[in-house]
Order: sequence, then structure tokens, then C-alpha cells
Amino acid sequence: MRTLLRDKQACLACVEGSPAAVAVHNKPEWLSLFADCAVVEDPVGSKPQINLPDDSGQSPLSRFYETFIAANDIRFDVDYDVVCSGAVVRDLDIEIRMSEKVKVRVPMHLLYELTTENGEVRIKRLAAHWELQPMLRQQMQYGLASAVAGISSFWRMLRHMGLSGLSGFLQARETVGEAGKEKVQTLVSAFNQKQNRALERLFTDDGMIAWPYGHDARVAFWDIPAGSLRVEKLLSAGRVTTATVFYREGKVEKRGVAIFQFDRRNLLIRNAQFFLEQDS
Repeated sequence: MRTLLRDKQACLACVEGSPAAVAVHNKPEWLSLFADCAVVEDPVGSKPQINLPDDSGQSPLSRFYETFIAANDIRFDVDYDVVCSGAVVRDLDIEIRMSEKVKVRVPMHLLYELTTENGEVRIKRLAAHWELQPMLRQQMQYGLASAVAGISSFWRMLRHMGLSGLSGFLQARETVGEAGKEKVQTLVSAFNQKQNRALERLFTDDGMIAWPYGHDARVAFWDIPAGSLRVEKLLSAGRVTTATVFYREGKVEKRGVAIFQFDRRNLLIRNAQFFLEQDS
């Protein structure tokens, strides 16, 4: 099974199955991509959806599909993929057409944590990092058409997910916001100046860093790599900020995505994961 998760093409094929199924509104195919008890956080910061049937026999993922996917035309514009240690991260924009007149474009980082089930690669966790408030502002720029689309979305959410589902979704309004992005920029500065103590002060006492993902270390015992780091496309969702990252060492530059999870009690980083593909 571990061998299968090391197969880059098998991992990408599983992940590609999601936009393919969404494009043709194939709900059974989309649901089949997820492992038993898989978790979907979309967006991160909202109440997670767990792939377990409820008393009616429907899973929260089925209700999620009916609420957010079935009525919309959704296109994935993927800019870059990173595959490492049984995970795929996509750097992309998603275009959502909610009606003939209402369309939004959402910058996003998608993390797919993968597993194997019955000899097939399946998604065990999907974390969609995107910002809710900018998307809502886009949605509301079309006047009456925006109001109609918004009311339709609201009633679908009530119908399929109930008041608790609506409340859980709206939790995504609270994020680390610009403060989280500024903290990431401070980390980049400490990294590039090789200031170990300054970097340590950005983390909790038990803070961890994965460079790359799958190779965890305590920040206090981590040696900053020799190259330089820069970030673009910073997004804050829930207690997490993500960034498109570029790491240059000599003439070689690697591109990837970094995910920074902040402590709930303060604005210190608990975990920093850098998804950078390793040399073959």
C-alpha cells in the first residue's frame, strides 16, 4: 500500500478524479473518491464534513455535494501540483458559475491527504484553503442576480445541511487574516537572514516544521537550509495561512505550497509544512 502512495501518477489520478466528476455532475463517482471516514474541510475553518452515513443513510459528503456542487458549474484551473509523502497539494483557482449571470473566481490551495482502500488510492482528508469574505464580495457584485443566487444557495444549505450545517459553514468567517500573512512574511525574512532565534520566536514552544512535508522536526533543533525563500498568493482560512512558495538554492528553484497552522490562543505557529517535491 505504501508503494502505491509513492506512485506519483496513481496519486494524481485520484486527485484528478474530483474535478472530472464535478465537471459532469457525477455524484456517485465523486463520492467514490473518498475513503471511509474521510474528512472534508471546505473551506478550512468551517465545520468538517465526515464521510459517515447519518440516521437517514446519507453521508455529510452527500449533503455537501447537493449543497455546493450539484447546482453550480465549477471549473478547476490548476497552476501547479506538488506530490510528496502520500499527499497532493494543488495551487489553483476555481471558477464557480452560480447562475447565468453570477460567476466567481476563487484563489485556492487544495491539500489532498491520501490513503489506500481495497487496493485503490482514496482521499482521506481534503482541506480547501480559500478566503470566504472575498468570495462573498465577488458574489454580491451582480445586483439582483446576486441576491437571487445568494438566496438559492442559502435555501440549499438549509435544506440539505440544516441550521447546524449553516452555522458550521459560517465559522469560516473567522480567520487569522492579514495578521497570519504578516507572520508568514516575518518567517520568510528570518529564514533568508538565517536568524534561528528570530524564527524560533514565531513558533509555540512545541512548534514543528516539516521541510519537506513528511520530515517533521522541532523548530528548536532545525537547521535553516542554505537557500532563499519567497512567497506569493497568501491565503488565510480559519487558523491557517497558506502560501505559494519558491525555494532557490544556487541555480535551482523549487516551487511548492506551505501551510502554517496557528495556535488558537495566540498568533504563534504550531506547525509549518512545506510541500516541496524531492529530487528523484
